[in-house]
Amino acid sequence: MGKRKDESGPIQLQTGHLLILILFIAFVLRLVLIFHPEVIRNDGMEYIRHANEVLAGNWMAGASGPVYPALIAFAYTFTNNFELAGIWVSAIFGALLVIPVFYLGKEIFNEKVGLTSGLLVAVHPFLYTHSGSVLTESTYHFFIATSVLFGWLSFNRGRFYDVLLFSLFTCLSFLTRPEAIGFLIIFSFWVLLFNPLREKRHWMRRIAIVLLAILAFLALSSPYLIHLRKETGKWAISKKVNVTVGSFSEMKNMTSLDESPIRREGLPLISLIKDPLSQLVRVGTGLLKSFYAFQQAFNPILSFFAVIGWIGIIRNRSLYSLKAHFYILSYHFFFFGFVFSIFFITKRYSSHMISISIPWAAFGFHIFLEWVRQRWELGKTSQKMLAALLPTLLIVLFIQGMMTYIRDHRVIQKEAGLWMKKNLPRGVDIMSRWPHEAFYGEMGGWAEMPKGSYEEVLKIARSKGIQYLVLDEGIEKEWPGLWAGIKEKDLILLKDLKMKDRRVAIFKIIY
Repeated sequence: MGKRKDESGPIQLQTGHLLILILFIAFVLRLVLIFHPEVIRNDGMEYIRHANEVLAGNWMAGASGPVYPALIAFAYTFTNNFELAGIWVSAIFGALLVIPVFYLGKEIFNEKVGLTSGLLVAVHPFLYTHSGSVLTESTYHFFIATSVLFGWLSFNRGRFYDVLLFSLFTCLSFLTRPEAIGFLIIFSFWVLLFNPLREKRHWMRRIAIVLLAILAFLALSSPYLIHLRKETGKWAISKKVNVTVGSFSEMKNMTSLDESPIRREGLPLISLIKDPLSQLVRVGTGLLKSFYAFQQAFNPILSFFAVIGWIGIIRNRSLYSLKAHFYILSYHFFFFGFVFSIFFITKRYSSHMISISIPWAAFGFHIFLEWVRQRWELGKTSQKMLAALLPTLLIVLFIQGMMTYIRDHRVIQKEAGLWMKKNLPRGVDIMSRWPHEAFYGEMGGWAEMPKGSYEEVLKIARSKGIQYLVLDEGIEKEWPGLWAGIKEKDLILLKDLKMKDRRVAIFKIIY
């Protein structure tokens, strides 16, 4: 026994060193996104507004969960810049995602697959891109992967601290995005209905594990839930979504989960009972659409390897337990078939399942290498050339991520905002199609351009006390004739910026 321990020691140490190296690589790559930040997105401005409220002591001021804004507020104390703080949070959690995905790959496969999974996380195009955004995605990916990891460990081993850690990270996921409350549903379903791999679990212990997970989750999330109850007058899971009794026809006006601060009518449950057939059709259609959007976000190359991985899992089910993989797959079916199909199906939302899917692609990649080696009976020299396929794959994925990251269409709006910050007085209000100019110009307030003619837009702007009007090249599509109708007695042109096929003009309104 002592000899085995001595022999295994260096292997474990080497794996730890490799994991640290991968983590370092992931962080260094994300430094590029910090020093060359993208133009902020609409949701990012709302998270920053919420973070500012958190610093003022009002942590429930936003429509979204408080975790990500609170992290931005904490990082702001070091950066003194809200946008930079949000990017730092995303970059750090984007790099830390390597850890739970490594352990997930190691748990359901082996260390080799775990390390390859960590490398794929470091360079994955979608994961990399959102590591430089003021969005919840990177933080949420980390919480998802960690919740799924501890959920599987809790189900398989039933250890007290694993259950508590599962509840903790599920709560953090929920306080980042409300649909994560479904983690509890999936976990409870598995614990109550299935036995772990090497144990026939008594039903009393199953109930105890589920109750512990739910009670720990409620204890951690109760301040948020109770505050929602006081503010809304009803029990809800967020300011965006609450559970009600009603029909799906009530949801016809519902749109994206991320459109803040829009308030939802709710998620009606009675339709699941009254009209199950139509809901099954809806779920089936949503599954197909979600899986299609997911493979685009996941990457077609990795989707190909994931399919190979699943073929290998099924063929070698004596080596790789199907329960672990179906446990992870149940998250995909829940979110793709139920959550996303009801609310909004996009690449961005379906991408939330990327982190827990990467081990399948990593496993499929190793199966592919082994198949090529055996098929062509390669020698040592050829095997070394074959091993170079992994760095090649990583480079291709990273370059794709760099190209995906570019958001040139918003750069001119940032430049316009920075010009206003330098040349216009602080505290004044502006009107434009998008809020980016007002954000970077640090204006007093922003009003969205209303629909209507030139005279109607000007009348509304004056009634609101707007000082400056910002027009871009897209105005002509939604407000035909507005550019041509501008009169010198109404507007004074202060700055006209042009960049390729983009244009932003800043006018002062004459009263």
